[in-house]
Amino acid sequence: MHRGTLRRHRGTQRDEIFLTIMYQHNSNQLTINYISGIMKSKIQILTFFACLIAVSGYTQKIWNLQNCIDTALKKNISVNQGQLNSNINNTNLKRAKAQLFPNLNIDDAYSLNSGKTLDPYLNQYTHHITSINDIALNSSVTLYNGSLLLNTIRQSNLNYKVGILDVEKLRNDIMINVLAAYMQVLMDYEAVSVAQAQIDATEKQVNQTNKFVEFGKVPEINLIQIQSQLASDQLTKINTENQLQLDKLTLLQLMEIPVRSDFDIQKQDISDLFPAIPMSSEEIMKISVGFLPQIKSAQLRTDASVYSLKMAESGYFPKLIMGASVKSGFTSLNNGPFSTQLNNNFNQTIGLSLSIPIFNNFLVKSNTEIAKINFLNAQLNQQQIKNDVRKSIEIAYTNQVSAGKKLVATRKQMELEKRTYDDLEKKFLVGALDATTFLIEKNNYEKVSMALLQAKYDYVLKVKIVDFYMNKPLTFN
Repeated sequence: MHRGTLRRHRGTQRDEIFLTIMYQHNSNQLTINYISGIMKSKIQILTFFACLIAVSGYTQKIWNLQNCIDTALKKNISVNQGQLNSNINNTNLKRAKAQLFPNLNIDDAYSLNSGKTLDPYLNQYTHHITSINDIALNSSVTLYNGSLLLNTIRQSNLNYKVGILDVEKLRNDIMINVLAAYMQVLMDYEAVSVAQAQIDATEKQVNQTNKFVEFGKVPEINLIQIQSQLASDQLTKINTENQLQLDKLTLLQLMEIPVRSDFDIQKQDISDLFPAIPMSSEEIMKISVGFLPQIKSAQLRTDASVYSLKMAESGYFPKLIMGASVKSGFTSLNNGPFSTQLNNNFNQTIGLSLSIPIFNNFLVKSNTEIAKINFLNAQLNQQQIKNDVRKSIEIAYTNQVSAGKKLVATRKQMELEKRTYDDLEKKFLVGALDATTFLIEKNNYEKVSMALLQAKYDYVLKVKIVDFYMNKPLTFN
């Protein structure tokens, strides 16, 4: 927080203004508290508040591409949900590993019996009301179940890695969407500048034509035509500014930020472009296979389906479980003390339980057949993802080459069009050319100007997309 006070003294007459200025970094707010005083010099007031405005403008955040990407990734609901699902997968992995260890439980059973009852500790029948309390410490561990536990652990580990890769794929999609939106806003800014330049040129032409009309050098219809063109240029700028606000809104929504009037992005200098032919799409594909998360994820899903098949086949194998227990208890028929009964009735048990499957209504066979089909589907899905990536790379490669050719052709067209426009403008400004002919050329020049602007930003975006598939960072540096 920063504070400041402004005082002014002049001669014997004293005028004071006390202003407390508080700027809070966290809230990005500038607060001005006017306490008291009379100011006679308006110039000093204006100067002082101009300084405050400058300070406020200086503290406004200018968003660069990385800021926008980081914010979008941080606030995106799907990304956060994917991370939570990844945490669930990690918990499932820990749970699968824990199944290898023995369990341990304490059981305490109390019963109240009437009628003819066999006392388990005295081994005699009674017709009296009796109470029996059994206490046991039990433990068991699976020694063998056809490697079901081990394959479950391996599959859970793969599922955990798949979840992480799926989140990374989602993050990549968001990054590209933010890049495209950011580039659109950049182009809109330059389009507004181009529109303003056209207005400035037309205003100059209106002023010159107005002089010619006053001196009777050209008819008044020329002035009306140029004024109409000025109105058209002003409308073009308004439309361009409206489009800028809409594209800012798109970018803000991708960042999950409510619309705000002070949002602005960092301008980028991308004037010097020399289209180059990238490496072949086959070479780009070789690079992409090594790092794209969707390709790795598809491979891991295929591997996980192999373990699903092994888990289903484990139903054909015997299951061997070792169990142990420590038990004791007491009965109301025995008049001995509680501690004595627990000591006398104390016993230990250890044993093995073997279960051999013989017939289970073809359940294991059905599960195995389904697992085999899922494995084949996983293989097809893996190949489909590779095909989709290859097609995306081929499209991106072709788009970059085409955009580069278009940029070169449009740039050459612009050079020729500018020479024509400059020549006709000189003639028009000296009254040697009628307004109709000049306005036709002016409109052609403006169309080519916008076409060049679009071609430039379209090419930059196509280059960035190819860079992504080549594992290059999405930056302007």
